[in-house]
Amino acid sequence: MSNYVMVYDADCGPCTRFKDAISFLDIHNRIDFIPLIEADRIGFLNQIPRSLRFKSFHLISPAGEIRSGDNAVIDLIGLLPVGHTISKIIVSAPYGIQMIKFIYSKLSRLHDSSSCRVKGIE
Repeated sequence: MSNYVMVYDADCGPCTRFKDAISFLDIHNRIDFIPLIEADRIGFLNQIPRSLRFKSFHLISPAGEIRSGDNAVIDLIGLLPVGHTISKIIVSAPYGIQMIKFIYSKLSRLHDSSSCRVKGIE
């Protein structure tokens, strides 16, 4: 892989809108996108326990390292234009990482709503 890969739930409206926003902001095309079902089928998520694979988005580095959910947000921000500076500010700010985790936990509840489920996976 030469790009990062963002694995997202294509059957989820909020998750797809999140992916679309990242795609729009990724003007340097550093991120490729693949639905969770496809990534699981081709083995991209084998390092992640099956029970956790469909709980959040995943960011896979060109070296194959995987970060998931709130642990991937700072890396994802860093890939976007001016994101490197923004991610440094967040990391260095008091409670910056905790704030990102809090915001992510609130937004990820949309994924857990009954309108957002991966078809065939419970």
